[in-house]
Amino acid sequence: MPVSTNEFRPGLTTGFSQTTNLDAGTYSVTQIADGLSIPKYDYISLTYVAAGNGVGEIQTVTYKTGGASGITVGALTLGYDASNRLSTVTRTA
Repeated sequence: MPVSTNEFRPGLTTGFSQTTNLDAGTYSVTQIADGLSIPKYDYISLTYVAAGNGVGEIQTVTYKTGGASGITVGALTLGYDASNRLSTVTRTA
């Protein structure tokens, strides 16, 4: 995936904003640094695609603290294209 960075100044924490252009769009420094990071967790649950693109593949990954009935600390939703290839990953809290 091609990446280009504008206004990159290593070590600077103020005065410049950094954006990085990826094929899918433009992201802030925080989004690039944090990526899909998930807070501490002790339980993961998976659901699977029942029909349509990606049938049989993982649809959601839910991260919890406090076991199965605990608090959700993050989730990933996976999307698939018509060829059943992973096409998107979306993180929510």
